[in-house]
Order: sequence, then C-alpha cells, then structure tokens
Amino acid sequence: MPRARPQRTDHIGHEASSGDVQWVVDAYRQYFRSVWALLGRLGVPEASLEDVTQEVFLVLHRRRGEFRQDSSVRTWLHGIALHTARRHREKLDRRRRKAEALPPETEPPTPEAEVGQRLALQRLDRLLGQLHDEQREVFVLAEIAELSSPEIAELLGVKLNTVYSRLRLARRHLREGLHALPNAASAANAPGDDHGAA
Repeated sequence: MPRARPQRTDHIGHEASSGDVQWVVDAYRQYFRSVWALLGRLGVPEASLEDVTQEVFLVLHRRRGEFRQDSSVRTWLHGIALHTARRHREKLDRRRRKAEALPPETEPPTPEAEVGQRLALQRLDRLLGQLHDEQREVFVLAEIAELSSPEIAELLGVKLNTVYSRLRLARRHLREGLHALPNAASAANAPGDDHGAA
C-alpha cells in the first residue's frame, strides 16, 4: 500500500496573483517570526532585526509579480532574507571601516587647558596684529591655510621670492615676540620698586 504524501502547509503561494496583496499580508502574518529568527542567525544585530525584517516583506511586496505559484513562499522569503541580511552586513562593514578610518576621539580639554588655549590664541592674534598686512597675509596663508609658496604667489599676484621674503620676516617677528612673552610675564609678576614707600 503506497504511503500517503505529507500535505503541503504553504498554501499561500497557490492563492498568489500579481495584482493581489492579500497573500503578502498572509505571508507576513505566517512567516514574520521565522524570518526574524533567520535574519538573526544570518548576523543581523538584534537592534536592527525589526527594521530588516520589515524590509524583507517590503521586498516581497514590491516583487510579488515575480512570484511563481508553483513555488514555496517560504523558500522565496528565505532567499529574500538571505540577500537582505547580506546587504545589511555589508552596510555595517562599510560604516565600521569608515569609523576606523577616523582619527581617535580625544579627551575633552580641561577648564585649565581651555583657558591656556584662549590665552595662546589671544597672544597669537596680538602678534599677528603687529605684522604688516602683506606679511600677515602670507603667514596666515602658509601656516594656517597650509598653502604652498607657489600657490600663495599665484593667489596674491606677487613673485615667489616676495612670498619667501615676507614669510621669513613674519616668522622672525613672531619668533621674537614669542621669546619676549616669558620675559614680559616675569617682569609683570616681579616685585615692584616700592614707589609708594615712604
């Protein structure tokens, strides 16, 4: 006596038609949990499982016209889930590589460091203000904007040797000014001559 063949439990595919969305709704209700579990096993992080599972069924809805009624919806869904999980993992890998390429985060400066930075910038601004405009322009373009000397010469419409000369004079002035800062600070903090003494 021949053995009876097991009954097919996936009846959704027989009712599918390209213009009908009800079978997609039925597939969502029947297979959501299994697709969720499959995606988790395929490496989709738990925090992304719901969104990626929803994406699988959105793909099913968009491609419902491609479904062949002699196929299994469950098998087709697994194929969509496989490709969707793969795309998601690749996207996460790209984000990770991009994050790794960024410079490491530095600790936020302490209040004392912030005060020191502000004072240093104020001193630099004062020294820059003492330069002739031509020297200041060349120095800022070279040291802050990081342009090359030929680029500065082209930008300002001057000869290359003129750029070298102005930059050399600006650096010398700033170097002398920076060297004078500790002496000025020491003089300001030194005891006075007691002009008010009787």
